[in-house]
Amino acid sequence: MAAKKAHKSGYKTDDKNMHILHDIYLPKAQHKEIRRFKRLYEEPSLHGTKVWRSSAVLMDYLLENPIRKRAKVLEIGCGWGGLSCFMAKHFDARVTAVDADGALAPYVEFVKALNDVKKVEFVTKRFEKITKKDLQGIHTLIGSEICFWDEMTKPLYNLIKRARDAGVKNILIADPGRTPFLNLVDKCEAKFDGEMLGHTIKKPWKTEKFILKVSGR
Repeated sequence: MAAKKAHKSGYKTDDKNMHILHDIYLPKAQHKEIRRFKRLYEEPSLHGTKVWRSSAVLMDYLLENPIRKRAKVLEIGCGWGGLSCFMAKHFDARVTAVDADGALAPYVEFVKALNDVKKVEFVTKRFEKITKKDLQGIHTLIGSEICFWDEMTKPLYNLIKRARDAGVKNILIADPGRTPFLNLVDKCEAKFDGEMLGHTIKKPWKTEKFILKVSGR
């Protein structure tokens, strides 16, 4: 139904090039509209063009462990914004979708339209530029596959610290278990009583990923 609404707004549907995860429509790179965007706009450069399996795992975890309705959510490293749209659609959340790559903006708007989602706002910002003021009023901070280089561990750790200081209640970051992520887990376990959870899904892929969970103060 959401895809039909997107079609009415002028976007082409291309179902064979679409993932559907928990009622969220996510285009593949071969989707007609995505290919059109690549011709029209600057192409995203920071791996924001993929549907990460860790996102599907985090969605499933959140359905089993839901946040409260109408909460303010911040997604970091949002890519095309699929996880942000999931939060808006399933929890009526007001979502700020943040990514360092400003070229992702039209892609996020397309995914919003596909899913008939309004309450997602895209912001271009790096981890280290997200301030305590930006984090005030945020209930849940989420991210998926955002700690894949060694140099990302420290700014993410510092961001989690700022988030807790600002009153964020719930921090969830999903990953396949790369070394920089595991280093982040170790630091958060030591300083914030964080924990790493394994979570498995069977559809649309059979896969297990890991979730760093850090609670607020």
